[in-house]
Amino acid sequence: MPQTDPNAMNAIYWADVSLWLTYLWIYFPLIIIFAFSMLIAHGLIPSGVQTGTYPAAFSKLRIPITVIGLAALGGAVAMMVLTIMQSPMTLQNVWDRLFV
Repeated sequence: MPQTDPNAMNAIYWADVSLWLTYLWIYFPLIIIFAFSMLIAHGLIPSGVQTGTYPAAFSKLRIPITVIGLAALGGAVAMMVLTIMQSPMTLQNVWDRLFV
């Protein structure tokens, strides 16, 4: 087992970890927005219109809600790409071996 150096984490590495965590905290609500917008646009609205719970005019809301969901998905993908691009530098500078 490699020895860990408590002094290995300096201010620059902590800033990288902070940025990484910020990206992950932005990613989480974007995925929630995507999931709920797809649920509403492609699950609840068609079902409600078909059963007569909602008026047929609600079907027109499906496209804007889907666009909002796809925009959230695009933002989530961008946040995950930024997180993945940030992680290797920070991890390689702190730990000698990534895999045991």
